[in-house]
Amino acid sequence: MLKLTKKYLALFALMLSYLLLLAGCGGAPKQQPEPDKHKQQSLVLYSELDNKFTEDLVAAFNKEQKELQLQAIYELKPDGVKPDVVLAERRTLSGLQRQERLKPLAFAAGDSLPKKFRDEDLYWYGVFYDPTVFLINQQYARTLGQSKLKSWKDLENTEQLRIAMENLSDSNSTQNFLAAFADHYGESVSLNYLWNINRFIGQYSKFPFTPIRMTAVGDADLAITRQSYVFKYLESKFPAYVVYPEEGTAVNLFCVGVFQSCRQDANALTFMEWLLTEPSVQKISQEDATGYLFLFPRGIDGAAADGEKIWLNNSYLEPDKQESLTRKWLDKVRFSK
Repeated sequence: MLKLTKKYLALFALMLSYLLLLAGCGGAPKQQPEPDKHKQQSLVLYSELDNKFTEDLVAAFNKEQKELQLQAIYELKPDGVKPDVVLAERRTLSGLQRQERLKPLAFAAGDSLPKKFRDEDLYWYGVFYDPTVFLINQQYARTLGQSKLKSWKDLENTEQLRIAMENLSDSNSTQNFLAAFADHYGESVSLNYLWNINRFIGQYSKFPFTPIRMTAVGDADLAITRQSYVFKYLESKFPAYVVYPEEGTAVNLFCVGVFQSCRQDANALTFMEWLLTEPSVQKISQEDATGYLFLFPRGIDGAAADGEKIWLNNSYLEPDKQESLTRKWLDKVRFSK
């Protein structure tokens, strides 16, 4: 009887092992591996800034982030990579906003900006700006006196002055200067002012670096130009220096926003917060000699830039309005009799 019991027990154990083997091979669903919570995520930035400055910002951001990596693209193609965030001049973001391609998002650093430098509906936030400046020939300044070349009014009231200036109808930057100038002074006053100094301008240049070259070699006494164009040349032996007009000046305001198609709002906000608060952003800008000035020049805990002296294009952001103003400048100033 004992031998029979042992025989049946051994048979039962063998059958049980076989059934367990079948279950393991397909009788029961396999357990799925848990998702990797630390998997690296990717955010795509569309930038209209200089490639080197953009790539240096991307490298710095990626170095500081462990689970989020940023990559930049420089064109918006219908069949290309879809960007999540945009860093560009305000006119570009305003256009994207009109096309309903941006989404509103709020974040702490953005709320710290003065209202002038952020969209009231939270579609874009200013980060830094490129001011219009006077580049003055050193020898001319010594002859006339530096104290007489501090303001827009000084240009209008100085005789025997040779001004070099880019054609105001040639690019977004020059049209933006014209628009911001008109926004600040009013259309009639601004066009009248530009007509008054038109007599000092022998020829409007086609390229942005021509006024700089003319002023440096003495073919012009003063250039009206962007700081970003001239900043890299400002060394001790450069024969010209920069003046910020004391009344204030027209600027290109560079802003950040988020595309409607972005599905990573939290990551996008991480990048936006980093742009406004991280000291390394200003350091990179200085190392790359961009010439840009930041809206929080002493960091996010310091005072913001003086909005009264930063003139923005608020009224001519739509193409038809900008074109109308440009035509008036061509008719009443450049080609006036």
